[in-house]
Amino acid sequence: MVLRLAESDWRTIFPKAPDAIITAFMDGAAALNDAGITQSRTRLAYALANVEHECDGFSIPSLTENLNYSAKRMAEVWPNRFNSADDVRKKYGTAPGWQQKAFDDIYGNRLGNRPGTNDGSTYIGRGGPQITGRGGYREVGKRCELDLVNNPQLAATPTVQPAILAAFWSWKNMNPLADAGDFKGCVKKWNGATNGLADRMKRMTGNDPIIQRLTNVATILPKLDEIA
Repeated sequence: MVLRLAESDWRTIFPKAPDAIITAFMDGAAALNDAGITQSRTRLAYALANVEHECDGFSIPSLTENLNYSAKRMAEVWPNRFNSADDVRKKYGTAPGWQQKAFDDIYGNRLGNRPGTNDGSTYIGRGGPQITGRGGYREVGKRCELDLVNNPQLAATPTVQPAILAAFWSWKNMNPLADAGDFKGCVKKWNGATNGLADRMKRMTGNDPIIQRLTNVATILPKLDEIA
């Protein structure tokens, strides 16, 4: 059984998304089916609410995290590392490129990134799920057959977003959590914490009327001997 979404459904769910994204999800529904995302309303609702939050409904520029943080913003995002904006400036300075230095330091030796490299600022959030870290790029890329480690910008290509979402969902093994109705657990698996939980839930509630009316249809696969 799979849930079928019409073009109008995708446009209602992602009203800010460019046409290329809507076309991609229309053409790439098989990837979502294969990952089990469209096999239940709950799985679909959890997947879409989280991806909507991460990339603001596929509306962030180039589907890529913006590194142009202010010192104040960096202190707000990482309060365990910095007590104030002054702490940030003392550690990284204010010369051009200080944000890259900061990301390389903050994310170095984490998320599969190699210490002493530019991995932290290279493998920043990209694509609908906002994949982060060299390890994430490797795992997602392996599942959707894209060399994201050597070509990280591919993760932000509109045409592959359904495959990226499906691969991310499968990598994180989200289906059991969705089937158990554990939305908070899905959020924690997605980003390591419950950041943005209220917004994610709000987006899911907004999608409920759309998802509830989707048609459940049986998928009949041909037998192997019929393919040959």
